[in-house]
Amino acid sequence: MSTDLTKDPVAQTLYRLTSPMVIGILAIFFFNLVDTFFIGLLGTEALAAVSFTFPITMMVMNIAIGLSIATGAVVARAIGQQDLVQASQWISSSLMLGVVVAISVATVGVLSQEMLFSGLGAEPHLIPLIKEYLNWWFPGSVLLVVMIVINASIRAAGNTKLPSIMMMVSAALNGLLDPLLIFGIGPFPELGIQGAAIATIISWAAAFAFITHKIIRDQLLQFSVPDALFDNWKKLLSLGIPAALTNMLGPLANGILVSLVAVHGTAAVAAYGVGLRLEPLAAIVIMAFTASLPPFVGQNSGAGNPIRIADGLKKSMQFIFVWQILIYFVMVLNAHSISALFSDNPDVQAIIQLFIYILPLSYAGMGFCLVSTATLNALHKTRLSLVINLLRLFVFYLPFAWFGNLHWGLTGLFWGCAIGNLAVGAAVVIALWQINIRPNVKTRLLTLSS
Repeated sequence: MSTDLTKDPVAQTLYRLTSPMVIGILAIFFFNLVDTFFIGLLGTEALAAVSFTFPITMMVMNIAIGLSIATGAVVARAIGQQDLVQASQWISSSLMLGVVVAISVATVGVLSQEMLFSGLGAEPHLIPLIKEYLNWWFPGSVLLVVMIVINASIRAAGNTKLPSIMMMVSAALNGLLDPLLIFGIGPFPELGIQGAAIATIISWAAAFAFITHKIIRDQLLQFSVPDALFDNWKKLLSLGIPAALTNMLGPLANGILVSLVAVHGTAAVAAYGVGLRLEPLAAIVIMAFTASLPPFVGQNSGAGNPIRIADGLKKSMQFIFVWQILIYFVMVLNAHSISALFSDNPDVQAIIQLFIYILPLSYAGMGFCLVSTATLNALHKTRLSLVINLLRLFVFYLPFAWFGNLHWGLTGLFWGCAIGNLAVGAAVVIALWQINIRPNVKTRLLTLSS
């Protein structure tokens, strides 16, 4: 049912965990890029409308990710302590909580759309298009929340292959359904922008059915209500709320940036929306490490192996540094082709290219911070992770972007974001170096993992 992550060599274990996640996360980001591509064929206004939804949909996803972080932390530690019964109870409790949270969030989302997007700076004629998309997306997001929690439970047990397969199945189905439902090919109705949302929901439903069947078969889920359900919910919320707030900070920051970009026109918003979807693709290895490190850290924490945790974090950061340099040059060399793929509007293309020339240069710095906070989350230090991310976004990233936009326009905004990422990455490296040169590092690590 579970894989022991506490014994094999650290590099070998991380490779085994991370490589399937790269493929799976890549599939999900192609999922988003395929949506963007087909919606872009509907015109700049449709692309801008969906770009406005991106911070909000990401905020919902990150609420789910916050709960999944809490789930993964408690399940992995229980498995590291060889307590599989407790691990199963944690999974059941988390799924029940996920359903309650998802329905609540979807209801609030449907009822508050006009206020939300008017506040983000959406022009009045874009609001109906936004509603067409989100009136389907919000109810379907209940499936997404539950699916993310199930994925975290399976990863905590040391299995990253199964979630990756699920992601690939979902992305493939979405890619097939998008053109059929958006443009009405064959017997399918022409639904436009809402067709993209319906395709997404169908693909989530198929993935949900697939992953639920597997988790029941492997006996990771119990159908009885855990005796300590409300105590478990209290623990999950104590970890999950800071983790959710941490993960919501990114979409919140992007929402603020969208409002700054909006003053430069619809073409700028459309291009920035493409950039926001390219960013996770460019940072795919970072995302994979943030998904694979927590089960490794959680199990080794439960087993009392703090030095393996420190070694895993160090090796992850070294790999991220080299990889992101390579990715930057690949993106720059293909900037014109990438921009032409998403829009035939020269203004939109030029801004997409500007984004590519500047932002990916800084993703290694962002990665150093994200893998460090992922490690802290797995150690049940979600409040400290929240503080670090608040500093990352509201001391470095957004102030630099605001200052750059104020003085040098859109180019300055992009450079401000990049400098903010590099500055926070440097701060994390300096902080870790200061810890490691001290003789009591082992004691500090033991304190963290307790």
